Amino acid sequence: MVRAKNRRWHELEKGNIPLEKLARHYEAYNRSEGKSPRTIEWYSRVIAYLARYLKQEGYSAQLSDVDMPIVREFILHLQTKTRWTNHPYMPHPNGNLAAISVQTYVRGLRAFFNWLQREGYTEESLLADLKPPKAPYKLVEVLREDEIQKILSCLDPNTASGCRDTAIVIMMLDTGLRLSEITNLKMAHSHIDLGYVKVMGKGSKERIVPIGGVAEKALQRYVFHFRPEPLSSDEENLFLTLEGRSLSWNAVRLIFSRLAQKSGVKRFHAHLCRHTFATNYLINGGDVFSLQQILGHTSLEMVRRYVTLASAQVRVQHRKFSPMDRMNLGRVKMGRAGGNGGRNGSKARKESVVV
Repeated sequence: MVRAKNRRWHELEKGNIPLEKLARHYEAYNRSEGKSPRTIEWYSRVIAYLARYLKQEGYSAQLSDVDMPIVREFILHLQTKTRWTNHPYMPHPNGNLAAISVQTYVRGLRAFFNWLQREGYTEESLLADLKPPKAPYKLVEVLREDEIQKILSCLDPNTASGCRDTAIVIMMLDTGLRLSEITNLKMAHSHIDLGYVKVMGKGSKERIVPIGGVAEKALQRYVFHFRPEPLSSDEENLFLTLEGRSLSWNAVRLIFSRLAQKSGVKRFHAHLCRHTFATNYLINGGDVFSLQQILGHTSLEMVRRYVTLASAQVRVQHRKFSPMDRMNLGRVKMGRAGGNGGRNGSKARKESVVV
């Protein structure tokens, strides 16, 4: 009987492992690190997309056969990809994947290959020198008050679905909750009478989020009059379907998509509510540190973007309500550079500096 060899890690043929198998290992690692389910799903989807692309193009999906030129080809493929392809709920606009989305794909792949290097599958990270493609920085145009009124006027708060959807929209505009946070909000963690909710954010981190009077009334109306009995004891979420099931992430996206079409505010989507809340919070006198805690950011880096948005919004408001622009100054002569010239002109200029 031949005794099996006690193989060592450096003797294993790690380069022959397919990406799909490594992706499952990486998924287990991320789960053990306490990453959120959506983050874990995103990483797995990015790696699976790369493996699928390699097979479609006739490349090997084994670790040792993946190199930088192949990954660059994949990035070019992403840059020409149509948005929301094969998505069951979202429309397919005539446009390619956004540059910021391509950046996110690249960061996901870099994180995966960095992990491979740390775990000893590769001697160095394959994508260590790969820089994400540049994306234009655009200021987000937050929702105006008249646009919010248009959106809310499309909902009937005297029906079960309309009251629920009204509460969701107002809640997101008043708290800046993420879509995943609003759909996973538990009934037991919704302390409406006390004016706050307890939210499970990214990285399984809990935080307290205050709610205003308008949001409190909308939630109370939904809970007291229209929230159905949960279909089972496992249904703990605050927002439910009419049948009593938990409202899914895609169902809320579909609600927002329909509201965008019905109201005529085409750019309306769930994350825009978060931008609108943060910008208005700062404009109305809120400070960046409390905003950071409400939004659940670990650093001030993201909050600084909202400071820029708020500053831009203030400039827009000044153009609309500038005191001097609203005065009738058509008959006032502003003068010409250089005055009248000569001795009288010089005298006028000298007198003009006397305060």
